[in-house]
Amino acid sequence: MDFKRKLIAVVIVNFNNWKYTISCIESVLSSNKKPCWVFIIDNASQDSSFQKLEEWATKNLRPEQIVLTNQYEHITTSTPPHHNTVILIKNPENRGYAAGNNIGISLGLKWGADAVWILNNDTVVHPDALKAMTERLFSKPHPGLCGSLICYMDQPQKVQCRAGGKSNKWTGFSVLNGQGMTVEQATHENPDDIEKAIDFIYGASVMVSRKFIEDVGPMDERYFLYSEEQDWAYSSQGRFDFAYAANALVFHKEGASTEFSANKMRYKSLWFLTRSRLLLTAKHAPLALPTVCMGIVWAGIRMVWRRVGRQHKSKLSFL
Repeated sequence: MDFKRKLIAVVIVNFNNWKYTISCIESVLSSNKKPCWVFIIDNASQDSSFQKLEEWATKNLRPEQIVLTNQYEHITTSTPPHHNTVILIKNPENRGYAAGNNIGISLGLKWGADAVWILNNDTVVHPDALKAMTERLFSKPHPGLCGSLICYMDQPQKVQCRAGGKSNKWTGFSVLNGQGMTVEQATHENPDDIEKAIDFIYGASVMVSRKFIEDVGPMDERYFLYSEEQDWAYSSQGRFDFAYAANALVFHKEGASTEFSANKMRYKSLWFLTRSRLLLTAKHAPLALPTVCMGIVWAGIRMVWRRVGRQHKSKLSFL
């Protein structure tokens, strides 16, 4: 199969975080395999993001490489632009991460993309990542979803995950494959074995085939934030292969786009995480709702207790 001929669209959703988004775009455009189109969906940011992104594009790209619009309906009827073009779309309202991605996904498929690479805007990709993802995805008999080797931005030799992870439907909690390993440790294992050990692809970097979207559907927009990638994986019901491109290195600034990570907590983000986890359970494992609810309550108590403990220690240090 000639992987070089595969047309890949990239989708990046921005919300009040234009600096990270620019770094992500620049890394994608520096890829050894060039993307056909890079869709930047600004979800009604309130920090002048669209203006800043427009200024960056005008300064750094050729005029024929830029499409700017705040009218999504208009661009759907237009002729596809040249390859390696950045399409910057201003959403009039923020309907969530899934809805933002679906705009880029829809346009990419309409214009002939064989796959769509969805990236968090707080990622930076290695120049070989796009090529490695494409080759691994389409080497599968039934290409579905493909993940990367994702490392922490501030600790580039420390792994956040290998492709994705494994979920426990009775608790609603997930474990990322390879989290905490060094890159050297993570790359010793056969990618085939890792693919067998995961049941979803981590959403910070996921490439999805045209056939998968046509059969399974776009992202479920009821998930405003979180769990979209797990829902996609579960909805496929084993019809498609999950791939792991071990040579596709992606660096992730954990929590920068969602304001939620292992080291910091925002109550609004926590609300969306809880809501999405319950929706995911109700949709795919309704019998597990009671145990998932208990697990969420227990996790919430532990989180609050730890925060209170840190604040108490902080006060004692001043005495």
